[in-house]
Amino acid sequence: MAIDWSGAAPSWDRHRHTIEEMKAEVTELLLAAVRPLEGAQVLELGGGTGELAARLADEVGPTGQLTATDLAPGMVELLDKRLAAYPNVTVSRADAMDLDLPERSFDAVVFRMGLMMAPDPDRALAGIHRVLRPGGVFATTVWGTPQENPWMTAVGMAAAFSGLVAGGPPVAPGGPFSLGDPDDLARRVGAAGFSDVSVRRVPKTRHYRDAAQHVDEIGTLSPQLTAAFAAATPEQLAAVVEGVTALTAEYAAEGGGTDVPGTALLCVARRPG
Repeated sequence: MAIDWSGAAPSWDRHRHTIEEMKAEVTELLLAAVRPLEGAQVLELGGGTGELAARLADEVGPTGQLTATDLAPGMVELLDKRLAAYPNVTVSRADAMDLDLPERSFDAVVFRMGLMMAPDPDRALAGIHRVLRPGGVFATTVWGTPQENPWMTAVGMAAAFSGLVAGGPPVAPGGPFSLGDPDDLARRVGAAGFSDVSVRRVPKTRHYRDAAQHVDEIGTLSPQLTAAFAAATPEQLAAVVEGVTALTAEYAAEGGGTDVPGTALLCVARRPG
């Protein structure tokens, strides 16, 4: 079952610029991979706040059309709000694992940081392949392994140590690290019928002035952590901050704070034809 991100939508709305900063490096590479888009029919899945959709709408221009979608109703509301002024955009609710869209109707499909959240990514890839026109491009980004992303895992680990959440890093299907192996991701995309499949690692570094900022940022962007922190006592929250301080000590920045590393994967492929 897919996670309902509607509960996190208000936090994503407040932190939309921070979210774009987190994904800046991989976003620029994603856009470069699908260009040129002028006049194209483009589908974005998992559109979230709509910031990438706005850029895609500018890329396709007045002669193109962007269909911006998300599964969570709360995120669809954010898309509607952000994209209301764009006449070349259609906003709708869509499930990546059950795309109710015409076959061969898009020149490009973009799925930024959402494919790994699909409980059945192979089914999602098959649907994406179906709606792409022959020769169309598919570009997706996912997070790498937990070991490559301490900027995210440190908060989850500290929350687990404090008894607020249970279990290890979310590597099972539908979790943020479920597609972190580049070879596995390439195999899945190829098995769905795509050709010219390429996967590259994209490193990033996130600066935090202190552990409290780190906890607040990651905690407000994860539905599970948002719920756990809302029910936590002040003592438990203080323990999480203390835990993150210890877990990220090795990433201390010269001018203060921490520079915590992360890694994303960018996968680009085409439908043959």
